[in-house]
Amino acid sequence: MSTPNPWTVVQAADYERHMGPEGLDQRAPLAAVFQEAYLAAQPGRLLVLGCGTGNGLDHVDPSVTSRIVGVDVNLQHLGIARQRFFHLGPRLELYCAEAEKFRAGAGAFDLVHVPLLLEYVYPEVIVRRVAEWLADGGSCAVVLELPGGEGPAAPSKPLQLIERAKKLVPPEEVEQLFEHYGMPLRRERTVPLPHGRSFWVGSFGRPLK
Repeated sequence: MSTPNPWTVVQAADYERHMGPEGLDQRAPLAAVFQEAYLAAQPGRLLVLGCGTGNGLDHVDPSVTSRIVGVDVNLQHLGIARQRFFHLGPRLELYCAEAEKFRAGAGAFDLVHVPLLLEYVYPEVIVRRVAEWLADGGSCAVVLELPGGEGPAAPSKPLQLIERAKKLVPPEEVEQLFEHYGMPLRRERTVPLPHGRSFWVGSFGRPLK
C-alpha cells in the first residue's frame, strides 16, 4: 500500500497559522510574488499548481482573466478557496488532484504559477507538463525555498511529516529543466523572509512563434 500524501490531511487553519504572522510569516510574501507575476503576464488563462486556500487570488482581475484554474490535493483547502472567491463564479475552476496527474490541453494557459511545489514532487515531471500547457508567449513563475534560516516548528503532525519530506531544489536545476523544454529564464530574484529564510523566484517563458 502506498503512503497517503500528508498534504491531503493538513487542516487549513493549521497551515494558514503556520504560514501566517504567528508562524513563518510567508503568506504575504507569497501573495506579493503572485501579484507581481500576474501583473507582468496579464493572463487571459491562469493555472495555479498547489493553490491551497487561494492565497493571492484576490489580485486576479476578472475583466482580464476569463479562466482561473487551481489544482491542489487538499479538498478542504479547495472548499475554502471556493468560498473566499465565490465572486469569480464559473471563471474559477478548482480541481482536487496531484499536480503531476492533472490533465489540460496543449497551450491551455498564458500563466502557470508554481509556488513552493517543486520541493515535494519530481521537478522534471512538472516542468514537462508546464511545457505542454503553456501557450506561445506564455510565462511560468516558480517559487523555491532556499536553504538557511530558522522558524517556528510546524504545529501539527501532518505539517511535521511534510517538513521532513521536503527536498530543496537548486534554482540552477530548475533553470536547466525549463531551458531543456524550451522555456528559458526571463528574470530571477531572491526574496528575503522573516526568520532568516528566503525564496528564489524565477520567471520562465515560451517565445512567441
